[in-house]
Amino acid sequence: MSENHRALPTDVRRRAERVAMDGNVKIRFATEAIVGSGQNVSSQGVFFVSEGRVPVTVTIEGRDGDISGELVRIENMGNGQFGLAVKFDQPHDDLVG
Repeated sequence: MSENHRALPTDVRRRAERVAMDGNVKIRFATEAIVGSGQNVSSQGVFFVSEGRVPVTVTIEGRDGDISGELVRIENMGNGQFGLAVKFDQPHDDLVG
C-alpha cells in the first residue's frame, strides 16, 4: 500500500460500498490451529505473524446460506468487545442491494 493511499480517508480507500446492517453474524473457523513466527512476548501476552489465510465461514442472520472468506483483522473495541473483519472469497452483491 502506498504512503499516499494511507493518507486518504477510509471511505475513499474502500473498494466496495458499505451499508449499515442490523442482525447477528456468526463465523466458524475452518482451521484448528494458526501457527506463526513469534515476534515478541511479555508476561501479558504474545504477538506472532502467521503466513497464509485464516479461512472462515460466515452466516448472516436473515440470509440463506453460508459465505466463505478469510479473517483479515481483529480490533479491540474496548469494554470487552472486539471487531472482526472478514474478506469474502467472492463478491456478494445481494448483501448491499
